[in-house]
Amino acid sequence: MSDLRVTNLKGRTAGSAPTLPDGVVVSAAATFSGNVSIAGTLTYEDVTNVDSIGIITARSGIIVTSGVSTFKGADFDGGALLKEKINITAGKLSDNTNINVDNGMAHYFTTTETTTSTPNITSSVGINTQMGVGDAMAVTIITTAAAAGYSTCVNIDGAYNDVNWLGGADPSTGGASGIDVYAIQVIKTASATYKVLGSLNNFA
Repeated sequence: MSDLRVTNLKGRTAGSAPTLPDGVVVSAAATFSGNVSIAGTLTYEDVTNVDSIGIITARSGIIVTSGVSTFKGADFDGGALLKEKINITAGKLSDNTNINVDNGMAHYFTTTETTTSTPNITSSVGINTQMGVGDAMAVTIITTAAAAGYSTCVNIDGAYNDVNWLGGADPSTGGASGIDVYAIQVIKTASATYKVLGSLNNFA
């Protein structure tokens, strides 16, 4: 069956909406040209995208695979695992400075750093397009530490941005060994204008 056709509905007043009998099943595609109102619970499976204004109840969890995601009034309970995608690069930050958040909000570089670098936080459509004024996002950059390898500022969509570092001073060296972790908070204050907060911690 390719179409749902409802005919000969007894008791229907002219010009009124039809009332379907219980147990109507549509086995193929159905198209509605107007609004659809459902008083009960709508259950659906195997959908690619969900665009909802109200509350979504997920049966087993929500997985965000890429990009900047915004959760307003999110409620995570029941002991469910909250996972985040991390982008792992077999190289060093100074050779791979583009931090594309489409690939995740955390980026790990496995090769020992040898020099200073300036990360460029960006995305396929641009951070300025994805973020509204008053929005904030957190980006984590993880490098394989060396004293010569550190960052004192970041670019956003290719444009220079100074960083307000925790403690009030720019980093002047990387860790002697282990892992250096940069926690970068980006706050959009106007079009293509950001307040950037940062901290650097070494885990050896």
